[in-house]
Amino acid sequence: AQAAGSASGTHGQSTDKPGTYWPLSKLRKCYTDYLFSKREEIDEQIDARRYYHGSQYTAEQIAALRKRKQPIMTFNRVSRKIDGVVGLIERLRQDPKAYPRTPQHEEGAELATAALRYQLDAQDWKAKSPVCAMNGALDGIGGIEIDLEQGDHGDPEVGIAEVEIDSFFYGPRSYRADFEDARYMGVGKWLDDDIAKDMFPEADENAFSSDDELTTNSDREARWFRADGIQKRVRVVEIWYKHKGGWCWAVFSGNAVLKEGRSPFKDEKGKEYCKYIMFSGNVDQDGDRYGFMRNLKSPQDGINAKQSKMQHILASKRIILSQGAVDDIEKTRAEWARPDGVVITNRPVNEGVKTDDQSFDFAGWVKMLELNQNEIENFGPNPALIGQGIEAKSGRAIALLQQAGMAELGPFMLAYRGWKIRVYRAIWSAIQQHWQAERWIRVTDDEGLAQFVQINGVQIDPMTGQPTLVNAIGSLDVDIILDEAPDTVNMMQDLYETLSQVVPAVAPMLSPPKAMAMVDMLIEVSPMAAAQKKKFREAGQEQDPMVEQHKQIELAAAVAEVKDKNAAAGLKEAQTV
Repeated sequence: AQAAGSASGTHGQSTDKPGTYWPLSKLRKCYTDYLFSKREEIDEQIDARRYYHGSQYTAEQIAALRKRKQPIMTFNRVSRKIDGVVGLIERLRQDPKAYPRTPQHEEGAELATAALRYQLDAQDWKAKSPVCAMNGALDGIGGIEIDLEQGDHGDPEVGIAEVEIDSFFYGPRSYRADFEDARYMGVGKWLDDDIAKDMFPEADENAFSSDDELTTNSDREARWFRADGIQKRVRVVEIWYKHKGGWCWAVFSGNAVLKEGRSPFKDEKGKEYCKYIMFSGNVDQDGDRYGFMRNLKSPQDGINAKQSKMQHILASKRIILSQGAVDDIEKTRAEWARPDGVVITNRPVNEGVKTDDQSFDFAGWVKMLELNQNEIENFGPNPALIGQGIEAKSGRAIALLQQAGMAELGPFMLAYRGWKIRVYRAIWSAIQQHWQAERWIRVTDDEGLAQFVQINGVQIDPMTGQPTLVNAIGSLDVDIILDEAPDTVNMMQDLYETLSQVVPAVAPMLSPPKAMAMVDMLIEVSPMAAAQKKKFREAGQEQDPMVEQHKQIELAAAVAEVKDKNAAAGLKEAQTV
């Protein structure tokens, strides 16, 4: 409901002339074209979600296995693998950093970095970005929608929400990973009739008739929103589309356009942009987007089938009978399967009836199972990436191993990182455009010390006596990129271990100032908490009372010596006169 009605909550009803926006027939056509053209992609997404959650058999397969009394085994390796990929991406996460385009904006770049990180923290970005990465890895599409929310500073806040992929649609001719060639994007949701009327009180009563044509038929919708019940439901679609050199939005149901307007978001060049910022790691030859499950599904099916077959082999026995060796074959079969069964034969034991040796068959199934398991295990994160077997290696060596292991995830990682840069730039543009009132933001530095930065403040210029703006965020000209700094923890650990080995050997040969500098470096890179390091530095600034007293004595002696010299000089001058 929030996604479908976000545009209505941000902007009022449009007052533009008729014909300024797309008519209802064209809006409906956009949505139905996607549902028709992308049916295979939608079905693959539904199947991928089922596999991830352990629902990996069809009804026909389950019926066939039960008929032959074969166990239904599910060893969900794909879920663990995709979770590992997303967890790895979050371990390697990097923060946004602004760099100035001109030397005059160097201080402004730090302000931009602080403002952007403040807004991301306020929107709980660290919890939302992994969800988008998971959607991209599983469904093949991930992204967010940004919106303007009511703030407490007089200006709107820039909101961030994850896009539910089973409700998302886009122009079916789009094939670029960043969706830049998409003519339109949006979401469609089922809403309770009373909620829809509360969200759009000015709409006509006939606007909220249900329309089954506007649905993706996902598993979630089929279970909760398509069942007949007392509560009436209506399909509401929000669409953003390119129109007349910019972006427009509309919220419509099956029978009416409920609200519409132009995008309130503009980039640094003044061009309107869409609220949906999406990415896709893989696009096939047909233009369909897909996740990792396409390549993991076959080995996962192989694991399930072979585990089921191996369990069946171990629990079953194949009997070889001579003609007439037993009176009742079915009774013999049943007795042979029982641990305490009794088999009566018409011939000497082991001549007319015996069990077939299936150990060779079992060994073959085991080998094939290993191939399927290795196919999944060797995909994506290798042992170096997940931290196995690298405990004694340096940070540089770990970085090299991780870079080699990340090669297989290259396309996905490039698309994901490019998407994050676009998100940062979009949020920064919205901040510059809509943060106009004075506000203070809280920034925490590397040592855990908090400070407050004023934005759009007014102060009196001491030179002119006139009021002037301080940190006017709308006038900053910066680039937003991902900070490519190395792994600080690993490099500090390397330096700490090196200094720990070197200091005891070279300390006797160092002068006191150099020895103290070496100790300061050792403390700085040690794994101690920032508060303990600060306490050590402050203690180092305190002077020893004995040392201070010795300095006072030396100073007094020097002053007395100067006085004696001055007195001797005066006496000598008087004698000369």
